[in-house]
Amino acid sequence: MAGHTKYEIRLSDQDRWFVEKVFQDQKMAERLYTDYAEDDNSEYDGVQLVRVWTRADKMEVEKVVKEQRLTRRNIPVRLANIDEAAPCAHRDDYLGLNARITMSRLLRNLFDREGTIASELLYNHDKAKRFMAGDLVSPAIDRVSTLQARDSGLDSRKRRDDIFVEIQAIMDDVEKICKTKAYKSFESKDLNKVVETANAIGKPMALPAVMCKVLVQYRSVEAKLQQVLAWLESDQGEELEYELDGLIAEIMSSATLIQDMLGPQRNLACALSTLLDWVDGKAVKGTGACAEAVEAFCRLFSQDRLMQTRDILFDFIIRQLAGKQPLSRNDPAMEEKEFLRLFSRLTLPCGMTGGAEMAEALSRRYGRSLKQGGESGERMSIKWLIEMLPDGASCLPYLIALRDAPLGNAHPDVVKQSMSQLCNMARTVGDFCADDLSAKEKLVCLKDLHVLVEESTLDESEQKMILSTLDRLVEKYLMDTKLIDKLDNPQAALRDRAIRMVQFCGSGVLWEHGHAMALARKRVVDHLKGKSFIEKFTEGENDPVQKEIMIRDFYRMMAEAGFKS
Repeated sequence: MAGHTKYEIRLSDQDRWFVEKVFQDQKMAERLYTDYAEDDNSEYDGVQLVRVWTRADKMEVEKVVKEQRLTRRNIPVRLANIDEAAPCAHRDDYLGLNARITMSRLLRNLFDREGTIASELLYNHDKAKRFMAGDLVSPAIDRVSTLQARDSGLDSRKRRDDIFVEIQAIMDDVEKICKTKAYKSFESKDLNKVVETANAIGKPMALPAVMCKVLVQYRSVEAKLQQVLAWLESDQGEELEYELDGLIAEIMSSATLIQDMLGPQRNLACALSTLLDWVDGKAVKGTGACAEAVEAFCRLFSQDRLMQTRDILFDFIIRQLAGKQPLSRNDPAMEEKEFLRLFSRLTLPCGMTGGAEMAEALSRRYGRSLKQGGESGERMSIKWLIEMLPDGASCLPYLIALRDAPLGNAHPDVVKQSMSQLCNMARTVGDFCADDLSAKEKLVCLKDLHVLVEESTLDESEQKMILSTLDRLVEKYLMDTKLIDKLDNPQAALRDRAIRMVQFCGSGVLWEHGHAMALARKRVVDHLKGKSFIEKFTEGENDPVQKEIMIRDFYRMMAEAGFKS
């Protein structure tokens, strides 16, 4: 029965008890209970340790093990600093994920204290009414309108008035929903019932309003997250995945929640590496809060699902890398090594993970380690960072991404000069990839770089310069290693030689438009033009029908490999 027992820490807030944390281990629950009980300046009215167990009939039974009243403190809530606000022109903009994330960041202190999320403020009339009557609403709207006016060129006072008008209109529409009989009588947490009730109400914002009626019952964001994930795993969840993904993304915009879910980490670099494991969909076992949610994230990310949530987590990673907190506070001597380790993970031949924003963040972080400031410091940070990188497969994706970033736009000559220097100094494939890679891995690396350059925003002349360099190196590598001669071994049967060469051309290791690919295809064409090709290719087969099949299969293989008739 021990596996069916859990321990809840419940807190009292204005005569309402809510679950703050859930533990399987009693000692961990008692430790947190003691922390709350011994707090002489708490933000809550009381704390309980509750034992909950499941009987044989699957009914839950609970018992209050410990309870204590607390001395409540009154700390004013302040707005968080934000430097950007999502533009809002229409109703969908105000209710969209970007606007909700802006709200989450601006009102983070309030949301963390009350355990609420932006959607609840939008779709729960009671919460919205309390907020509009408070001291935060005016400065919050002032801040958002100022940022939006700055970015759009509009008048900030007009933006402020427009926001007030639209928020009031949203509140009025939500109030109408809340007054419906279907909404008032709704008490279930089942997603099917949520959808049925929303359909019965029949208003545009009914679904999120009913969902938030469920979520508002949970005081902790962890509990809200678990509820939304449970909805996602239900039969109806797949049809509403976009909406549920948005809710999860909104919940995960809390830095505090992310830190709690990460659990103990040696330093910031390790924490960011763990987060990268999450977004890459690796099988990670959670060590902090909501361990099951972490495992669910990793599984769903590996299936290319919950992309909105993934983007929010990745945005958190970028913000942390752009920040001033050391990557290795516990061992300052490892700061540079940790930086390069993260840089290597984020920079791939197919492109820099996170694109221009990531390149900007990494450059800014490295620049802060230099004593030089200002414009000269920025230029120096780009040059010195490139000098630290091991090869062209790290430099080139970084430079291409940086070119589209604000820092790259400010210093285009440095980026262009660095690319030119990279091409001029390249002598072998080893200048762009590690020597310990296999022949196939080296060719794939160069091919990915080819495609990256071809699809980039580089000028035509810059593209031509880099593509020519890469193509020259690959062609030289094929000649030096005699790789084509090994595949096209004259001692082997013509059929084996021809098939191997076609498979090589179609394997994806060579750039489609390069001289190296032309060189490989020429060998195949030479075989086709050779004397008695069909007789030699079908040598050993006497059945005319089988010979025809062999030739037809070979030509189909050529077509699939990109050969044109």
